[in-house]
Amino acid sequence: MGRVIVIASGKGGVGKTTMTANLGIALTKQNKKTALLDMDMGLRNIDVMLGMENRVLDHLGDYFEGSLDWQEVLTTDERYPGLSVLAAAQNLDPSLVTEDSFARLIHELKENFDLILIDAPAGIGPFFRLAIGQADEGIVVAQPVVPSVRDADKVLHLMEEAGIRRRFILLNGLRYTLLRHGITMTPQDITEVLGTDLVGVVPEDVQAIIACNKGEPVVGTGCKSGRAIERIAGRMCGMAIPMPALNRRRGGLFHR
Repeated sequence: MGRVIVIASGKGGVGKTTMTANLGIALTKQNKKTALLDMDMGLRNIDVMLGMENRVLDHLGDYFEGSLDWQEVLTTDERYPGLSVLAAAQNLDPSLVTEDSFARLIHELKENFDLILIDAPAGIGPFFRLAIGQADEGIVVAQPVVPSVRDADKVLHLMEEAGIRRRFILLNGLRYTLLRHGITMTPQDITEVLGTDLVGVVPEDVQAIIACNKGEPVVGTGCKSGRAIERIAGRMCGMAIPMPALNRRRGGLFHR
């Protein structure tokens, strides 16, 4: 049976969907058959991140409305062998997505994929709660600023209440210059505040912004953010990949 990993954030704008899309590609490079499940109903973006928006003919709305089965709502692309996308519906009656119907979908995916990554909607609404209710593991994407970390703390607590025992932080958008000057939270600051282990740190990278606007992944390009995501995927697959030493000296802004 496959592993279900929900990727969430307290609010939008921290790079959650970018991380999910690129992790999906990186995991296939580890020979893991991977499905990306976009639960951000009404704001579909994973297909755009992968440059697949013109290939999406059917979506999760068709599944939950009962007109298509789960295999028929998969979108694939020859550029990404081993990867399948289940695109979100841009218009869907939320009452159609019940706990039972979502659980059936997850069961089918677990029997056919090694890994299922759920891109949970930002916030803590009903689709978020459905997503964490079916997950085996959780990754919360946060940026090294106090509001984002505070939101991450709330999401982690909700995951714990939902029974997710393996929970991790993915720190995105770290600026090395600010870190060196002691004016941003360090990875150690964040793990101490949240009491949760890091799965990885992705630095701020202009190439990631360019790739996002082009609908292209950063994984496989050799840029620093792409390499960081590949290392995270390796850790998710059980590889012993050490974390970089990124902690500045104590006494900065967050230790006064």
